[in-house]
Amino acid sequence: MYKKISIWLVIFVLLIIIIFTILFGSLLVHYYEYGARFPKIQKIAVSIASVPINFEKIIRFGNRLEPLKKIPTAHSERVGEITKVKKNNNGNYIKFYNKNLNSNRNELLILPRYDRQKQTSVVEIIDLSTLDVIHRYNHDIDNAYKDLNVGSGNTKKRFQYGHPLILDDGSLIAKNVMFSPLFKIDICGKDLWRNSNYKFHHSLELDHENNVWVTSSFKNIDDEVLKNISIVRNGKPFSDDAIIKINPKTGKVIFKKSVSAILLENNIFNDSDIYMSTDPIHLNDIQPVYEDGPFWKKGDVFLSLLRNSSIIHYRPETNQLINFIKGPFFEQHDIDILSENEISVFNNNNSLMDDNKFSELLVYNFETNKFKKILSNQLESKSFKTETEGLADFSRDGSIMLEETNGGRILFYNEKGNLEWEFINVSNDGKIYPISWARLISNVNMVKNIKNSIDNQKCSN
Repeated sequence: MYKKISIWLVIFVLLIIIIFTILFGSLLVHYYEYGARFPKIQKIAVSIASVPINFEKIIRFGNRLEPLKKIPTAHSERVGEITKVKKNNNGNYIKFYNKNLNSNRNELLILPRYDRQKQTSVVEIIDLSTLDVIHRYNHDIDNAYKDLNVGSGNTKKRFQYGHPLILDDGSLIAKNVMFSPLFKIDICGKDLWRNSNYKFHHSLELDHENNVWVTSSFKNIDDEVLKNISIVRNGKPFSDDAIIKINPKTGKVIFKKSVSAILLENNIFNDSDIYMSTDPIHLNDIQPVYEDGPFWKKGDVFLSLLRNSSIIHYRPETNQLINFIKGPFFEQHDIDILSENEISVFNNNNSLMDDNKFSELLVYNFETNKFKKILSNQLESKSFKTETEGLADFSRDGSIMLEETNGGRILFYNEKGNLEWEFINVSNDGKIYPISWARLISNVNMVKNIKNSIDNQKCSN
């Protein structure tokens, strides 16, 4: 067991390891910088080098429609007790922290979630004055997607409604949570249109003209963009993202623009390191500007770029990049305009292996160019953490809804910063299933119109 080993043998082994490391690194450098000059060997090297990141992806994402096998620490003690909490009228478990629920809260929660009992993704409209479900869409997902190639989302069991957008008449615009055609159904679930020309993903938002802004993937970069980029991956251009504006009545594209083109045409390329991967942009939110202000104009958009942990203030009318914001956030999602000089940023604060880091809600002031945290103590006390996705929505009175997407949980804080209620998408067996970007509707007229549409619906089912 304790046999002597010649020092020359140790040196020889170390020398072999060093030589192998240098050769291995050289293969990767040549592959990523100059293309596949030794394709078979380089393919093996890339496969080996990809093991850690693939392992990370498995840890981070897992199987989205399987239960969250590792129940988040914040939920572990609560899953048992939440099954004892009174259900609402649709069987959802909601834990109340304020005995006197605000019955005057004239707002709606749009809740897309995976329903384990029905083994399908559903979209529910919840009245926040009672927390009762007032409508559930009856949509034939299998029929809608039978002739479309949407990857893992082409079956009823695998599909997830991603950030569904509800219009005044109760119609719904949505997509699979990632890389899917866009579709519209009426309040009864009847298909109205589909746009399968692009692979849409992440957020959906209405602008001041009631057009829809949606993020999309550009797998084939425009030639005008490509000629300005020397770096390619795997002999092919990296995956670009685009901002797209859709006519909600027809599903037709009104405007589209490559994010890479925005950066290049506004001379951000040379100051940025974002083009060092096959997914260098990763656009995850488009927030339209509804009113003129001292720092923006109606029609502007804010863009959240995850890979570079940056925010872009862009003016489509003039193709002008107004502001390029870097801050104390990492792999952030979801931008919201709070006032004439403030925006909020959902900071995932991503640290996969650090249990002491939690997701945050930041506010950026354009007058002072400073960030501040809000609800920091409250979120830390609830161990609020989602490595990917996540969002926040604000009500008229200053209340805040936060979604912990990776934990299948929603927290609702009132205007005083007190936790009013908590929802965990837990099934009867105590397992937690995903939520896929809920939405708070606070506009009084829109709430009224949606409720009227629900009351007057004449659906066969």
